[in-house]
Amino acid sequence: MFLFASGKNQSVNGAVPGQKVGSSLEEEKSMSLSSTSEKGIGAPKDVTGGLINSPEINSAGEPTQRSIKNIQQARDIVFTLISANRDRQIVNSRIMAKYNAERPYNTAQLKAEGLGWRSNFTTKPLPMMIEKVSPRFDEAIHGLKYLTNSSLSNKWTNNTEKTELFRQKITDTIRARKGWKTLVSDISLDNAMFGHTVVAWLDEFSWLPQHFSQDQSFIPDGTKQSSSNAQIAVLEEVYLPHELFDYIKDAESADAVGWNLGNTRKAINGASPSQLREQLHGAATLEAWYQHARRELTVGASYQAGASVIKVYSLLVREVTGKVSHYRLSGASTPDDSMELFSKDDRFDSMVECLAFFAFQKGNKRLHGSKGVGRDIYELAAMQDRMRNEVVDRGILSGKTFVQGDFKMLHKFKMSVVGATVIVPTGWTFLEQKVDGNIDSFLKLDAYFTMLVDQLIGSVSPRTFQGDRVTKAEVDLFAQREEEGKDARITRFLEQFVDMVGTMQRRMCNPDTTEDDAKKLQKDLLEVMTREELDELAENPVAGTVRDLTPQQRQMVAALVAEKRGNPLYNQRALEVEDLAARVGSEFADRVLLPEEDPTESAEQQRLQLMELSLLTTGQAMPVSPRDNHEIHLQVLMPAAEQMASAVLQGQSNSSAFEVIIQHISSHYDIALQSGVSKEVLKPVADLVKKAGPVLAQLKELDAQADELAAQSAAEAAPVA
Repeated sequence: MFLFASGKNQSVNGAVPGQKVGSSLEEEKSMSLSSTSEKGIGAPKDVTGGLINSPEINSAGEPTQRSIKNIQQARDIVFTLISANRDRQIVNSRIMAKYNAERPYNTAQLKAEGLGWRSNFTTKPLPMMIEKVSPRFDEAIHGLKYLTNSSLSNKWTNNTEKTELFRQKITDTIRARKGWKTLVSDISLDNAMFGHTVVAWLDEFSWLPQHFSQDQSFIPDGTKQSSSNAQIAVLEEVYLPHELFDYIKDAESADAVGWNLGNTRKAINGASPSQLREQLHGAATLEAWYQHARRELTVGASYQAGASVIKVYSLLVREVTGKVSHYRLSGASTPDDSMELFSKDDRFDSMVECLAFFAFQKGNKRLHGSKGVGRDIYELAAMQDRMRNEVVDRGILSGKTFVQGDFKMLHKFKMSVVGATVIVPTGWTFLEQKVDGNIDSFLKLDAYFTMLVDQLIGSVSPRTFQGDRVTKAEVDLFAQREEEGKDARITRFLEQFVDMVGTMQRRMCNPDTTEDDAKKLQKDLLEVMTREELDELAENPVAGTVRDLTPQQRQMVAALVAEKRGNPLYNQRALEVEDLAARVGSEFADRVLLPEEDPTESAEQQRLQLMELSLLTTGQAMPVSPRDNHEIHLQVLMPAAEQMASAVLQGQSNSSAFEVIIQHISSHYDIALQSGVSKEVLKPVADLVKKAGPVLAQLKELDAQADELAAQSAAEAAPVA
């Protein structure tokens, strides 16, 4: 609950440690932040949210006062930040309207001005650009081999293998979690469209953060772009009744954690449809709600009863010690109606452990100073829509004939066509003026604005070069600059992304975690490493992930590999690995590239085949094992077979031994093919076996004839009885 911070066992202003301050509603209502007479509140009420108390450090150097003193102060901070964010939400709602395909003109206003004939449609330039920028961030994340680059120091045994296993397990666990891809796409979209976004962990044990869009997160002005510098954050949560009830169904544990059971039960019992509540009062998020309703075509149904929900505001406040206190207040139309649902002092060790920021631009180094694509090209997108409507209007009007007459008689105008004659009523005059239908200038202007948009956000459209002479160097230079711009944006996003993964990693390896996938992760890792090794890996920074290859670097690697292939000064297999990793990915290289030969295995396999060869040359058949390294065996057999074939043809050896060797070679060839060795590699072996068949048949026939002649000669030489 909200307590006075009183050092160790001392009290401040007569408060007893453990006693809730402002126990009566009248006392809480009387504690207005505009009043500075109460010692300890003393903070001016301003729109920047600078509302926390002075720590009141005593002579012993210890803070004696919490940043938040009571429930009323927490209410004022929450609703002050929400109110201060209203103008920002109005701007964001206009961006959202354009993203939702808002028309360039107001239809009613056009009709009122007599311009109802004008085209009024959108070509969606803003959503097209955003949906080309945002997926770049998604692809950068999903294209990483590992989401962490933590490494184990060499003071531990088998540190390389353990590091590889840790990276693989962390990455697999994160990517297997339901909602991970949605989280990444939500972050990418809001970051690209509005310029910044927030994720948070609002308990001690969950490792997957929640995403809070700009209409759900309220950060004081002047906050820097790193959560480590944040002092206050207000986050809007929306619970269904059963979701909030899960926190307090074990009343004893919930009370010990910090839940106010009475107020939470009251909030659950008073749950109501959020859309209706938004209509009943002017909330700061009303504009965003309206744009979402328009996109979903539910504006007309907004007064229907929807799902009953409880709106909750989480207040994260940094203490002077660096720890972060966490308070939850129920949403209400006025601050005084908001109830305290949860409070826990020093819940998190730092803001980094519960909050992460994403900012699209460096800007003025502040979170709100980062402008996204939506703010950057909003006016240009509107101008493009108007020009494209003008092109259509000019195209339609260019073939029309102008007629002058009394506008009041327009309803009586009737034209008749008789044969080759057109008859019109009296009082109407045909004019020779024609509308200039030349639209080339507008098309050129549209292309110019498209180029400006590309320059603002990084080229996403195919580039065409005009002119009589365009050199390859000019094209390459332009492409290089575009690539550098895209890589800079992606690198910035990855730097912020790895900060978030670092917190996720520490939470996943926390022995107190309550999540099943994190428990399984730890169990698998602790089978091959100690808890000390796991803790070191969990605390190790993951920033090396940012060094993953960019498209330009991948092209450079591929070009260098092609240049150095065959050079004896380079490890050829390592070049192949780098080439495959740059073109497709390291996982693909691991799957398709044959493993590097072990010199020990090569020597042993050669020795085994030489021993077998001594028996094969005597005509003794030898079996072939599937575990043999068939390529090494064939490298020994092929020269011996060719040498024996030459001796047989010269009559210096018997064909039976040669036949045994050919059969042995054929067995190695068949098993090697079955194990996946390429036919191209085994082509010389196949050619030898194919040629050896007819030769062996011929040799056997010659041997048979020789044996027959020898038998006849022996019979003739025998003495007659």
